Amino acid sequence: MSNLINLDTKDLDIMFNEKSEIIKHKESISDEDKLFLYKYYKQATIGDINIEEPSFFNFVAKQKYNAWKSIKGETKKLSMVYYINKVDELMLE
Repeated sequence: MSNLINLDTKDLDIMFNEKSEIIKHKESISDEDKLFLYKYYKQATIGDINIEEPSFFNFVAKQKYNAWKSIKGETKKLSMVYYINKVDELMLE
């Protein structure tokens, strides 16, 4: 883990928002990485999962639901750190 955890919440929020814009310009991201970013983005911006479980037949929605649910209880700050670190990693590829 990086020293991002030592930043105050305001600075971390700014960096998180910047990274969420930067990653939009990345040409190709694997589905696994997309799910990683999705779940930590949702946890950082909304908190614990707050939607109904989608139907088994809606495969994409079910995958997103399960990804987000898997980190239930994770803090906003740590979720932002994981997200920022992943964006940095992906932008180096």
